[in-house]
Amino acid sequence: MNNHEDVISAFVDNEPVSAGDLAAALAAPDGRDYLIDLLVLRGIVSDGLPDALKPGGAIGRVQPPGARRSTPAFWLPVAAAALVAIGLGAGFVAGRALDRPAPVTPSPVVTQSPAADAARAVAPAPTHVIRMEKGIDWNERSGGN
Repeated sequence: MNNHEDVISAFVDNEPVSAGDLAAALAAPDGRDYLIDLLVLRGIVSDGLPDALKPGGAIGRVQPPGARRSTPAFWLPVAAAALVAIGLGAGFVAGRALDRPAPVTPSPVVTQSPAADAARAVAPAPTHVIRMEKGIDWNERSGGN
């Protein structure tokens, strides 16, 4: 990392940089201007991002590895999953407890012969009669003419 821009870029990206190289890079006016440009650009780019996607870098707030989040955004999916699990469990238990077979009642056995059904069945009277006349309603041709 000889170039002061590389050193400052690595520092802003939270990469390891020696203190001497960083001091030398920031000693030059161009180096300080480049640091300001990078910080402004990073702020512009990360303005529309949610906090979880914002780059940490040397200027970001990074939680210690052992820190726990207690924000409502963290607990919302946990609560939703718990409600789903409780609902599924309650539904399973209720289904098992209430699953009783219907009482069996003897049904009468009815046997009928098809001839008896046919004798009783009477066709209804026609409501409209359509008359078809040869030559008027259709033409019959034989021989494929």
